Amino acid sequence: MTEPSRGRHRKGRISQVPPSSEPAGRHVHHHRGPWDSEDAPRDGRLRLDLGSVQLPVPPNAKLVCEPDPSGPLRAVHAMVPEGRLTVSAFAAPRTGGLWAELIDELASQLHAEGATIRRDRGEWGRELVARNGDVVARVIAVEGPRWLLRGVGTGPAVHALALHRMLRETMGGTVVVRSSDPLPARSLLPLEVPEDVPEVFRESLFQSLPTRPRQITSPDGPVIPMMLPQRSDPGTSPGRS
Repeated sequence: MTEPSRGRHRKGRISQVPPSSEPAGRHVHHHRGPWDSEDAPRDGRLRLDLGSVQLPVPPNAKLVCEPDPSGPLRAVHAMVPEGRLTVSAFAAPRTGGLWAELIDELASQLHAEGATIRRDRGEWGRELVARNGDVVARVIAVEGPRWLLRGVGTGPAVHALALHRMLRETMGGTVVVRSSDPLPARSLLPLEVPEDVPEVFRESLFQSLPTRPRQITSPDGPVIPMMLPQRSDPGTSPGRS
């Protein structure tokens, strides 16, 4: 039996790579993620395959889809007692540096909308913390080969520390699947809901899938846009990666 190609999304797949006794190498290592699909660890951890991301779903989470008004999925949220976690992958330039641009753009946007902004530093570098009333949102990003993985944790300030630990744990176990197709930088990598979703997630996921395009309602607190703004400077191109 031939081994399936690495990084290929198979509809309905629940990804679980068996533990391996092989020595550490390019495709087998024990460092903390997130990982590119070419370097996914053989750790036996169960991950839900959503196409561009293979997500280790936190315990006691309900999954909810956020569709774009035009039809495609914009995000899949993990709703936990402490708040909401969202992990999304975007196309990024080969040269890197996308998060350095985005964090300043996002800070300016949220400040203009009335949020209090604080910059922090975590294990993957610069992070952004926005607070509006009693709701806090933390935004973390990690850049990989031609992709950027962004995590957002939003919830009541009283649960902020627990929620942010959960966000880091989720991102640290995520695998990013970036196809070889050229895509404009900042484009959301496609999300898919598998057909054989585990029963514990099935009801909340499929109830949130729209039967027709609909407008998204905004939650209370800082609103982190799920899509990244495209560059619109005259005479420039957003580029492809």
